[in-house]
Amino acid sequence: MAALDTYKLANQLEKDRHAVASARLEMQDVLIGQGYDPELSEKVPDEVMRLARLRSGLQQAELTLAATQKDLQDATLVAPVSGVIANLSAKPHNMSSSSTPICRIINDSGMDVEFSVLESELPMVKPGDNVSVAPFSDTRSHSGRITEINPMVDENGMVKVWASVNGGNGLIDGMNVRVSVMRQVGEALVVPKSSVVLRSGRQVVFTLDGNKAMWNYVTTGLENLNEYTVTDGLTSGMTVITSGNVNLAHEAPVKVVN
Repeated sequence: MAALDTYKLANQLEKDRHAVASARLEMQDVLIGQGYDPELSEKVPDEVMRLARLRSGLQQAELTLAATQKDLQDATLVAPVSGVIANLSAKPHNMSSSSTPICRIINDSGMDVEFSVLESELPMVKPGDNVSVAPFSDTRSHSGRITEINPMVDENGMVKVWASVNGGNGLIDGMNVRVSVMRQVGEALVVPKSSVVLRSGRQVVFTLDGNKAMWNYVTTGLENLNEYTVTDGLTSGMTVITSGNVNLAHEAPVKVVN
């Protein structure tokens, strides 16, 4: 991704290599002075070899060489993951800063989405649940799974949830998306949201009985963007009025328009 000017580091590396070679010769002189053959190092006692390395400075020279090699390796910045570069601030031939990031790497092969759920809805969400993620700027949706739920409720009664999205085509870091949590609830009576109206603070669904609209108080359960599950107030087989029901009254005459 980027590299520093390595002239000084390469020069220092060469000096350190010469220092190691010189210290190695000095160590051989020390061993000869102790009556040992430097070519037969396996016959030199460990303690004698340790002292010879210390007196000759070979130990310190090798440590300095290793540090310079590491600095030279770190002079080239390599991306830890595949992705795209964002917020690039560094320019060629400019001074580098150890406190300012030169860019941000976004791994767009798999994006994560963060969203919040109400405290009352938390029992309905669990890690592993399937989610559908759709950006507001596009009609395409992406599937994913919930990976993490923050075990804390904020001051607004919301809980943060994270999900991993399968693939990131069409998604950009930081964009706003619509998240739907998918759950299997078994058999249930489902009505469109447009069929549910409020009367005196209670939910009402009008059904068709002959040519009359019948008023039914209902209790709804789970919901999505388009539908409610009804737990009480309706039975299977009823014909539900889904439009023109805002101003209806009980037993008002109606006409079905196909």
